[in-house]
Amino acid sequence: MVRQRSMIRKYKISVTNSTQREINKMLTRIILASALFLIATPALAGGCGTGAHAQNPQEIAVKYFAQMDANGDEVVTKDEFAASPFSKILKSFDVLQPNEDGVVEKKAFIEAFVKTHSKPATEA
Repeated sequence: MVRQRSMIRKYKISVTNSTQREINKMLTRIILASALFLIATPALAGGCGTGAHAQNPQEIAVKYFAQMDANGDEVVTKDEFAASPFSKILKSFDVLQPNEDGVVEKKAFIEAFVKTHSKPATEA
């Protein structure tokens, strides 16, 4: 702070106390955002390509299924899939392996997801 003021005096820049407080707030926010980024980065690591997952595959499967199951009846129809964000990610509804009735049941989806995402990357 002393060095900062001496630089201000040297260059004859006028800074009010309220301006200095705003600068301090901004610097604090930048430091906090940087710290959060450094803390959050390892927590977000561990995708499918690394073998081990940072999150439990069953929890992820439940979350994904809920995003597709618009009416909460524990089955996903082709229309529900088409309306979900996953229709833009997955090639087609058939990737979800619908049953003979043409729907994806929650239990079957979770089992398949966990089985697929629990293997190390070399086996998947």
